[in-house]
Amino acid sequence: MPAIYNSDNNHNKIVMKTRNLLSILLIVVVVVLAIFAARSIMRPEKFRQVYELRKSANVTNLTTIRSAQAIYKNVYKKYASSMDSLVDFVKNGTVKIEKNVGSFPDTMSEAQAFKLGLIHKEVVEVPALEKMLELDNKLNADNFKNFQYIPFSDKKQYEIQTGSIASKTYEIPVYMIEVPLDDILVNMDRSINPENAGVLSRLWNKIFYNNLSEENQYRSQYADMYMGSLTEASTAGSWE
Repeated sequence: MPAIYNSDNNHNKIVMKTRNLLSILLIVVVVVLAIFAARSIMRPEKFRQVYELRKSANVTNLTTIRSAQAIYKNVYKKYASSMDSLVDFVKNGTVKIEKNVGSFPDTMSEAQAFKLGLIHKEVVEVPALEKMLELDNKLNADNFKNFQYIPFSDKKQYEIQTGSIASKTYEIPVYMIEVPLDDILVNMDRSINPENAGVLSRLWNKIFYNNLSEENQYRSQYADMYMGSLTEASTAGSWE
């Protein structure tokens, strides 16, 4: 009898261990399947968020460049052909403007004041940056600090292509800036999972977003950006 009891007891222990092992394996399988299911939802959404953030940052820089180019063209009758020359113009350039000098009472019109010689026009030079900020109230001085660089890149500058279009009476200057998708998404994995992130955060990002930038199935849904044209007199952007 004791021998039979010990045999049944050992059998029960084996059954329990097997059940526990199967339970653990089932939990692992469920967790793995849950992770893959979550990845299938989270990865494309994360890619979209990163792209939209980069796109917005590029739009800010490109519209800043457009404002600078407009003032540059007013001064030089052509567009800047490089970011270096445009940056130098923003920092050191000047613009000539007409300014009314003198004063007259509120009861008098400006035309009357001119006629009586109370005021006169005078050409003065003002900083180019000051004029840019005056013409576009959406801009501030901070917009011009690093506007020549593609956001999130290691200070890679935008490349400006210039040309002209022949009209019946004169040549119309044109320019274009293209931003390839590779430049928009540059250093994507680094920004998703920065080295200074916490251990748990890095582990989470590693599990769900590892090598996200290499996912061609997501990349194919997004396009390059551009502003301006070499074939028509337009400075519109691809996002507009």
